[in-house]
Amino acid sequence: MLVGLLASCTVHIGPQPTPHSTASTTPPAAISLRLLEADDVQTLDPALIDDPTSMAVGRELFEGLTRLDAQLRPGPGLASSWDITDAGRTYTFHLRTATYQSGAQVQAQDALTDWARALDPTTASPLTAFFAPLGARHPGELLSGVDAVDPHTLRVHLAVPNSELLTLLALPPFWLYDPNAVGPHFGDAVASAGSGPYALDRWDRGRSLSLHAWSGYWQAALQVRSVSVDVVPDPALRLQKFQDGAADIVHGLTGPQLLGWASDPARLATLHKVPTGLTAWLGFNTVAGQQYGLAERQAVAQAIDRGRLTDLALFGSLLGVPATDLLPPGIPGHVDRSLPGYDPATARRVLDAAAFPNTFDLYLSGGQTTGRVGGDLQDQLATATGRTVTLHAIGDFSSQASLDRLPFFIDAWTADVPHPADVLENVLRRNAQFNNLQLQDAQIEAALDQGLGAPTFEEGIRGYQAADGLAVDQVRVIPLYSGVEPYLVRSGLQVPFMGSVLPYRWEDIHA
Repeated sequence: MLVGLLASCTVHIGPQPTPHSTASTTPPAAISLRLLEADDVQTLDPALIDDPTSMAVGRELFEGLTRLDAQLRPGPGLASSWDITDAGRTYTFHLRTATYQSGAQVQAQDALTDWARALDPTTASPLTAFFAPLGARHPGELLSGVDAVDPHTLRVHLAVPNSELLTLLALPPFWLYDPNAVGPHFGDAVASAGSGPYALDRWDRGRSLSLHAWSGYWQAALQVRSVSVDVVPDPALRLQKFQDGAADIVHGLTGPQLLGWASDPARLATLHKVPTGLTAWLGFNTVAGQQYGLAERQAVAQAIDRGRLTDLALFGSLLGVPATDLLPPGIPGHVDRSLPGYDPATARRVLDAAAFPNTFDLYLSGGQTTGRVGGDLQDQLATATGRTVTLHAIGDFSSQASLDRLPFFIDAWTADVPHPADVLENVLRRNAQFNNLQLQDAQIEAALDQGLGAPTFEEGIRGYQAADGLAVDQVRVIPLYSGVEPYLVRSGLQVPFMGSVLPYRWEDIHA
């Protein structure tokens, strides 16, 4: 059942306990954290960050008005609280007393200055679409409805409600920095102008970075007092350094490496599979795939063994796990749904009764992972249904799919924002660029409208869950697997992993 939108509401988000509070008076032992990355940081400019390593370091130097909690739901960041009024169209943020690493006080006006710079064409930000809820999407467009009421109050008025806003405010390019400390050429000076929990000591480009816990951070003292990040492109060398005790956390390893590591039961305690925000599925185009009615789609779903798929095609399920939803784990709103079980006898009987053709044509894009998945699905579908399955690897998959030429295909999406809108608005919304299903479903559209236009985050989640459920229940999509990335963590170190675009935070680590 869909939850109706409120005509008007006032919601107040107040102060919450920090995740570092403790009843003990004994200070925890300090940790010097040693990390290995395959790639160097590309930039520390919040307006330009769009690669994982820059994101991992940048989120420790900067923060936004909101901050994502352990469940990747938005909570207080530089704004200690906010009020939501006007049926979700007006947000009034109350900034806490906080200081930049430059020594200046955080001011509401800084948000206007920093965000306007991200939209300046000379900045060439790849993230301007993040400002769409504020009325600007392309470089050169101006923010509308954003006002600094006073030094500690920022008011944001939206033309229409957008439940994704609070999540976006926790990500670049919404991170705040002292605009007076960086100078006209910006550059690396911004690294000492944020208000995050860590400060940059040294950046030897292409080789390493070192950082320390910043004593002026507004939250409690951090157990990780220093961090060193070494750039080691070779995955074999990264694994060797971890084995030699020269690193505390390692990721980005290959499937064969991970299989070898997991073969030793004594090592399993060090291995943590973290959601990546990706889900792959089988889809049926409603224009080109009209032969697939509900019964046929359900039969195809029953012909697939997801556990076998991830075990064989994704290195013993070390790079992916059987999907339970279109929304991947690590995205708020994910549900462990009851999907059609593996039942090849029923699948064949239903297709035979429907006089379904003796051949399947399954379309997929290039790539090693897609190829392995497609090969196993080809075998599974053929064996379960008694039909011939032909794989078609399409080099221009996206363009062919957009032209409604692919009736039955493997597709996938990785969320850039840990919010269901990032997935469902792109995959299910009528006329969306990546709606390769060509859905024109009024119920799904209404649920998407509710999810996006909800006056609160939680109501938005419920709307998106309804849209997701409709697509899955109607077997418009058959979720196959959700991506995971294994991290190796040295014994004795506790890392609260989160997932998606925020795998973990240094300040949450403890011994």
